[in-house]
Amino acid sequence: MVVSCALAIVAPFHTFLLAYAILGPLHYLTEISWLHDRDYFAPRRWVIVAGVAMAVLLYGFAMKTSPVYEIGFVWFAFATAAIAVFVRSSVNVVAMSLIAGAAIAFSSSTRSYAIAAYLLVTIVHVFLFTAVFILFGAIKSHSRAALLSLAVMIGCAVVCFVPFPALIAPGARIRDLYGNFEQLNQLLGARDVYASQAGVAIMRVIAFAYLYHYLNWFSKTSVIRWHEVSRVRASAIVALWLGGVAVYAYDYRIGFAVFYAGSMAHVLLEFPLNFRSFGGVLVSARGALGHGATAAQSASAARSRKPSTKRGSSARPAGA
Repeated sequence: MVVSCALAIVAPFHTFLLAYAILGPLHYLTEISWLHDRDYFAPRRWVIVAGVAMAVLLYGFAMKTSPVYEIGFVWFAFATAAIAVFVRSSVNVVAMSLIAGAAIAFSSSTRSYAIAAYLLVTIVHVFLFTAVFILFGAIKSHSRAALLSLAVMIGCAVVCFVPFPALIAPGARIRDLYGNFEQLNQLLGARDVYASQAGVAIMRVIAFAYLYHYLNWFSKTSVIRWHEVSRVRASAIVALWLGGVAVYAYDYRIGFAVFYAGSMAHVLLEFPLNFRSFGGVLVSARGALGHGATAAQSASAARSRKPSTKRGSSARPAGA
């Protein structure tokens, strides 16, 4: 984590581009494989919704159409993932899905509709969802080390956000390659993406979030066991990954286009797990608060039942 932070501070643009091209494809392939073996943590009917959303995204990406429908299906996949995780009644699932679809259609003309969707599949995915995943794991395992790692993660992001010039500034070639991603920086508040101190600070946070998101995933072999697959599947993943890195090395834009499907698919397919993690954190927090309240009530009751030390008094429960 500290190494990710250091690289993001020293050369944020270079760090992001290298991480996205080298680690990104392997992350997409291994996570989709892992989610597949666990039925995507959702009912099969939701996986169909995600498949339709992916088809719309790929059609829009290939045909360069207006993104309004792509964004709508991202939001619909997100909303119905929550419904699939938390709602059991089929009737309620259908009713709430229709309501979600209507709300999405009603909001489609607003600017925030598109901005929030873009942030959802980028920085929210790599930073917020990663933080929640770490927190949920720490709660489940009662691990102080995991809680410490979450605190360090947040601290690294704060350090990255301190505005000062980049130690290794992006040249013309790096700026050209980063063109596909500039919108994220601008949405996060960077008016001058490359030269201003604020722009560089935002780029440091982005670079750290993406690099740590990938490395955190790969480090979880003993926890989630994403690497436990058949030799045939492992060979296919490695072959696709090496081929993807080669395509990125040949032409970064072609590599981005080739792996667009994988990058979006792993984000959408992770939605149910994201909601399960959020739900687990909330249930644990509610349980901790309830346990604290119960303990306080028990202590108060015990004090009230404590026999009096005054002579002649009778030991009776309070209120008797």
